Amino acid sequence: MTGSTPIQVRWEGSQLDRIVHAQAKGLQVQPGAIDRYRVFGKAVQRNGPWNTGWWRYRVPGRGDVDWNAVVDALYEHGFTSTLSVEHEDPLWSGTEAKVKTGLEIAHRT
Repeated sequence: MTGSTPIQVRWEGSQLDRIVHAQAKGLQVQPGAIDRYRVFGKAVQRNGPWNTGWWRYRVPGRGDVDWNAVVDALYEHGFTSTLSVEHEDPLWSGTEAKVKTGLEIAHRT
């Protein structure tokens, strides 16, 4: 299941018992922007690494992914390993205090 998305996990649910490590990264869709940038996002004229086009990364619990449902599905199927948070949220970055708060938000989720 390497590289699987939550949608793929849902479709391939019979393989949930084979997951030995999972990474959590939130995502927030920018309304209407996908019509302009399409699936690959903003490839040119980016004024920073977080200017991706139709989405932005969020800590788990602050985006559009239902992490409670994802975590429930993992544990329901016997997941006992580590769930690592990929913290790339531009709103909770920049200072040590903001990063710590972002990680605390993800932990509470």
